[in-house]
Amino acid sequence: MTKAYSCPVCGYPELEESPYYPSDQPGVLLGSHEICPSCGYEFGYADDDLGISHEEWRKKWISTGMRWRSSVRPPPPGWDPVKQLREAGLS
Repeated sequence: MTKAYSCPVCGYPELEESPYYPSDQPGVLLGSHEICPSCGYEFGYADDDLGISHEEWRKKWISTGMRWRSSVRPPPPGWDPVKQLREAGLS
């Protein structure tokens, strides 16, 4: 079984990679460049290149209706973004 990772932005519990991993420099993390299918945040791009924090992206995602962002992966059966946020302690 493959380990799943949680999105620190929206709490989606099934990312395929860890959002961040250690670099060769102590204390420096690199983004995985995986895009969360739930909220659309790309780790290592939205934050590093665009300067958008997890909190900023989360607020915008919530204010625009918390829609499923992936056009390739359908949402899991019964997907509930409010429940997802609450269970991750992000609401």
